[in-house]
Amino acid sequence: MPQKFYSEFKKLMEKYLDKINDSVEYFKTAIEYFNSMRTGEARSMLAKSMNAEKEADDIRRKLTYILEEAEISPEVKEDYFHLIKRIEAIADNVKEAASSLTIIPYLEVPAELREGYEKMISKVYEASKKVCDAVRRLMEKDYEGASRLADDVERLEEEADLINVDNRGKLLDYSDKIKPYTLAILLHEFNNDLEEAADACEDAGDYIRALIVEYKKRPPNFD
Repeated sequence: MPQKFYSEFKKLMEKYLDKINDSVEYFKTAIEYFNSMRTGEARSMLAKSMNAEKEADDIRRKLTYILEEAEISPEVKEDYFHLIKRIEAIADNVKEAASSLTIIPYLEVPAELREGYEKMISKVYEASKKVCDAVRRLMEKDYEGASRLADDVERLEEEADLINVDNRGKLLDYSDKIKPYTLAILLHEFNNDLEEAADACEDAGDYIRALIVEYKKRPPNFD
């Protein structure tokens, strides 16, 4: 892989990962602020989350363009196209959850449900951060470190699954008390978005593992 391409690509990838981290972290903070009754600050954090996702999307397009134009092997190109697509899926699901939260009267949601959503986004944040760190390790050819982080992502996704089941149960328990009924539907979709964000983290972690196996057999030329 030509050094000039890799240097530019790596620098942009670092910025992309930072923006993904920012987007998820701001969203996590928004949930915490809502649960602390700090509504104005929560809405400000939601706006920052969606703006960070937009900036990440702009960088993703630049990464895609650089890959399309690079004189590197088609196999390595495809690897990184798929990797970027999986990282993008994390941000997309968090963006959907953030968008839902702008129309949900969140303080009218039962406290137990709100606590469950806060637990869920905390797992998503931990998992997405480890995905981004694993990508950095992968690009540095620290395959053992990347593999350990991918294992952590799988564990966090399993923990998120348990929280998701608990949240669904609580939503059923409170379904008769949540009015209007459309709010219950919005909360169900909101929880689905969080679940899919966690699943996207696991998918990215699995793909990183697959690349590690491949690159140990067929090291890409980064020099």
